[in-house]
Amino acid sequence: MPVPLTVPAAAPTRLGPEETAAIERAIGSVVANGPWIGGPAVEGFESDFASYLGAREVVGVGNGTDALALAFASLELPPGSGVLVAATEGGYAATAARQVGLEPIVMDVDPETLMPTVTTAEAALESSRSVPVSAVVVTHLHGDAVELSALDPWRRMRGLRLVEDCAQAAGLRVGGSHVGLTGDVATFSFYPTKNLGALGDGGALAFTDRDLAARTRVLAQYGWTERYRIGVPGGRNSRLDSLQAAILSARLPFLDTRNATRRAISARYRITLAPVARFYGDAETTIAHHAVAVGDSRDALADHLNARGIHTAHHYPFLDNEMPGLELSDSTPPPAANRLRDQSVSLPCFPELEGQEIDHVIAALEEWVDVRD
Repeated sequence: MPVPLTVPAAAPTRLGPEETAAIERAIGSVVANGPWIGGPAVEGFESDFASYLGAREVVGVGNGTDALALAFASLELPPGSGVLVAATEGGYAATAARQVGLEPIVMDVDPETLMPTVTTAEAALESSRSVPVSAVVVTHLHGDAVELSALDPWRRMRGLRLVEDCAQAAGLRVGGSHVGLTGDVATFSFYPTKNLGALGDGGALAFTDRDLAARTRVLAQYGWTERYRIGVPGGRNSRLDSLQAAILSARLPFLDTRNATRRAISARYRITLAPVARFYGDAETTIAHHAVAVGDSRDALADHLNARGIHTAHHYPFLDNEMPGLELSDSTPPPAANRLRDQSVSLPCFPELEGQEIDHVIAALEEWVDVRD
């Protein structure tokens, strides 16, 4: 009997031959020449990534959570002040806020766009009158852009700093420009499953303000103002190591093509499921970090796919207000985010999916549509 086809939800170790060769050359160069901390490999990636994004400067750090924590620290937000975060953001921005002594304040999302808006941000701000709010984090979730044309003027009017969490949005463009250039600082993660992934962990911050970048560099290395002398409080040890920096530089030229492939796979899913479900984000701009279908009977669809060897994922099963470890002052369920949590499922979507695997997923989705109709 033929072996049933299994389709993974993600497979970061699958790489094309050209990209694999580029990575191997990069690793070999660092191993042979060093240095293994800092040096030309890190400086080269920071420069390459800044040029790619159109940012003034990029600072490499140990991981995406460190990037968020350093963003808050570099902005010198008042201790104990509130930071608005979307209920659906997975707890990452909220965790980073807690690390630097800030209070996460949960925003609901719009039921149509599935993203925070001026309305949901204003409601969260009004609900937190006992805690002065100093900043808002927009998480460009699943490879899709939060609309900032109204939210950015609103936060400026309110005197709030803006952090753009681009952990799932490397390469995402809106109107020809990369996301991450509107706020005070943008943060990135290079976890292996990300659109631009390392072979380990890594993160970065992107700036249009060189002074803010310089302060962040100091904070990322203990707060040293000169070697071995801690001159700025609030520092930590967070480095993007040379090996990962070299790997990221090697992979960066492949990013746009990989994102286009993700978008094309997601588009096929959208078309197939259109009669019974919608998809997170905009079909034209998405870079499909996740291909997230939203609709009734989410669990039944996941069971249908899993029975056919197609692995799915749930990003994310818990809202920020459902995480006791965050110790939020208000755990009231935000209604739209609450519904979204129970209606969304992530389908396999990564550039190295083989044609027969995509066809297998499409066939299973067509079966599901026939049943639902």
